[in-house]
Amino acid sequence: MISLGIDTSCYTTSLVVMDGRTIVYEGRKLLDVKKGTVGLRQADAFFQHVQNLPNLYESLVKVVDVKNLSRVVVSTRPRPVEHSYMPVFLAGENFARIIAATLNIPLLPISHQENHLYAVLYETEIDENFIGVHISGGTSEILKVSHDKGFDISIIGQTLDLSFGKLIDRIGVYMGLDFPCGKVLDTLKDESSYYPLKMSIKSLDFNISGIENQLKAYYDKDKNMAKIAYTLFRYIGQLLIKILEKSLEQTGYEKIVLSGGVSANTVIRKVLSNRFNDSILFTSIEYATDHSVGNAYYGNVVKTY
Repeated sequence: MISLGIDTSCYTTSLVVMDGRTIVYEGRKLLDVKKGTVGLRQADAFFQHVQNLPNLYESLVKVVDVKNLSRVVVSTRPRPVEHSYMPVFLAGENFARIIAATLNIPLLPISHQENHLYAVLYETEIDENFIGVHISGGTSEILKVSHDKGFDISIIGQTLDLSFGKLIDRIGVYMGLDFPCGKVLDTLKDESSYYPLKMSIKSLDFNISGIENQLKAYYDKDKNMAKIAYTLFRYIGQLLIKILEKSLEQTGYEKIVLSGGVSANTVIRKVLSNRFNDSILFTSIEYATDHSVGNAYYGNVVKTY
């Protein structure tokens, strides 16, 4: 079984071909963001995806005989719920439709969120229900995930304002870094000290927009980028601990799965690992950021006929 996964998120174009559980092709292209800005308009992101997809496909056909493809799996929306929509995913969906029709193979739609969670299954065996954490530039959600031959996902907690990814990028750009800022801030952090921050948690929901103003004020005063970076990531980890403790208690579940680009951060991983030990699972750093590995895995291993 050979599956092609396609994902066109807000900032990455991705194609992955998987033969069984083996990746035989992977192509990713980050979208270009103008210096000093925080993100892209959907129209601009869509246009870049349309340009990137043919280039990635041309490199794919040099190493993969597409006549052997069994199915195409594509992210068509942010989340697996009614009315979930974002224009950037139309670029990948339309491209996938052309490939599937040309090769006369099945086209399987999936959500971007499921793609991230299936990437965890690709790398880690888990056969029980779990608390999913999807933290990225556009999403910061705590999920109750029933795991059988697929996922039944419901949101039990979420940000009521900013996502963690947006908070990180806004702080980074404010300090003069290029978007996206998470990876650079992770390398700049100084774990020797941190600033005090207030938390705002309502049941399993939370507000973090006030943290942006607090951190900007600290930076204006001290210009200590390394201390700001560590304070920010430590805060996210500590906030997640409080929410996840409540989530495990309410659901009775024993496992936590962390996914999304923000989950690549080393401080957040360290803070959560110290608290939850073997109860928490992470994707690799490589597949925490946007990709289509989960889609390809779904098409080969999860989806059966």
